[in-house]
Amino acid sequence: MTQRIVLRPPNLLFDSCISSDIGTQGIQLDDDLPFNITSSNTILLLNCTNAMLNLQAPINCTPTSLCHNYINDNAAACTRSPLCCVLKISGSQTAYVLRIHDRGCLAYQIFVNIDTVNPPKKWPQPGLEIEWTLPQEPACKTPVDCDNLFHSKCLPDPANVGTTRCFCSKGFKWDPLNGLCATIYLLNQKKTTFKTVLNMAVSIKILCSLCLGTKCRPGRRCKSRKKHTVLVSGISAALGGVLLAIMIGILVYKQRQSVKKELQKRLIKEREKMFNARNNGRSASVFTGKEIRKARGNYSAANLIGSGGFGEVFKGLIKSLMSVELEQPLMIYEFVPNGTLFNHLHCSRFGKYAPLTWQHRLRIAHQTAESPYLHSTAVPPIYHREVKPINIFLDEKLNAKVSDFGLSWLVERTEGDASYTYTSAQGTIGYLDPEYYRSFQLTDKSDVYSFGVLLLGLLTSKKAIDFNREDENVNLVVYMKNIMEDEERLIDVVDPVIKGARKLELDTIKALVLLAASCLDD
Repeated sequence: MTQRIVLRPPNLLFDSCISSDIGTQGIQLDDDLPFNITSSNTILLLNCTNAMLNLQAPINCTPTSLCHNYINDNAAACTRSPLCCVLKISGSQTAYVLRIHDRGCLAYQIFVNIDTVNPPKKWPQPGLEIEWTLPQEPACKTPVDCDNLFHSKCLPDPANVGTTRCFCSKGFKWDPLNGLCATIYLLNQKKTTFKTVLNMAVSIKILCSLCLGTKCRPGRRCKSRKKHTVLVSGISAALGGVLLAIMIGILVYKQRQSVKKELQKRLIKEREKMFNARNNGRSASVFTGKEIRKARGNYSAANLIGSGGFGEVFKGLIKSLMSVELEQPLMIYEFVPNGTLFNHLHCSRFGKYAPLTWQHRLRIAHQTAESPYLHSTAVPPIYHREVKPINIFLDEKLNAKVSDFGLSWLVERTEGDASYTYTSAQGTIGYLDPEYYRSFQLTDKSDVYSFGVLLLGLLTSKKAIDFNREDENVNLVVYMKNIMEDEERLIDVVDPVIKGARKLELDTIKALVLLAASCLDD
């Protein structure tokens, strides 16, 4: 039995004619599994090199091919690279690979059941149709071959003369998805007598309630009516005591809540004074706990984004920012749907996060360096101590938001304006300033060093510490310092997504390398 499913292929990168899965060079189904691309798919190959002109059918790269209609209607960024091709998949059992690279084509779009002769006026959503055939019962030659498939016997295959298979025994059915003989449940089996049992239990309970003070057994009369009266009086007295205790508890609770609210009001006033002093007179917004619960959907699990080192993070909608009128103060940030810089640099090959273009990386570096929380704008100054990709969030336009100030340090200026403080070394290995690690002297240069490592990550998409590299290259800073003087080797380690940059961009890349080197200079 053949099964089919339509998947959504990766999109093009924003304002470019490059597929977001360029890092993994397109689509490759696992050839160990029975999946293949069906003949219903029409693939448009975009942003192609002249090498594609040498290919013959079924690839069509002529100026009249269908891909030109798509570019004119839906992909304006691809008009700058007009060579494109159309590939009609044959649907063979080996069609499971679609490759894109800089020697062929850099982008693609796939459509199911498109008329290649008369292109549609309105293009549908892209889709990739994949098919697979559910496996049959395993073949066998002797009964021993069926020992691993429980509840099966080696019998002749009526559909293929001369073939024997492990067919499921009576009462079982072949489950091709799980590869086993599953039990067939009888739909008309006799129902349980739960309702009858429940009615019997209720009847016994009613009967027993009439026999207070005696040992109750179903079907017998109650005894000792005097004991019944005494017991009822005792129960009444007990209930009265319980009600009195509840009333006293309510009064004590209300008194404590009143004291708690008064202390909370004082705390809110202190916070307002603190924010006014540190924000040059700009008052911070204060929200009630009710407003926060409403914004977050009463802390619904559906709004839970994730958990960090300092608590859970929820998504909510609120009119303004800053502090909250709660027992536990909360910091509210705008929602950033594009995850962290770490996701885009190191997880883009999995398809969920798009690779970053050079313009995006340059802007993220600029916005991170310009962050108002670092060193100069804040009063007193803040040393972050954890400037790294996983602490830089990206909003819907891929603007950088520096976050996670769990290790940050407020620095009070002295009369001599000494801009350092002594503290135990904390941070992430690879981003931690070696001087701070050696001397325990925290300065603004400690964050500058971390920023330099961040720049190297933006250039190469490599992790600061990676034990998959050779021993002498585990540390990215050491690795890059060894090759910074060699321009050819330097270009080789640049992320392939930004290798095909224009001359002006290449000059900017070299300038950023020099900036990173100066940030990392001892």
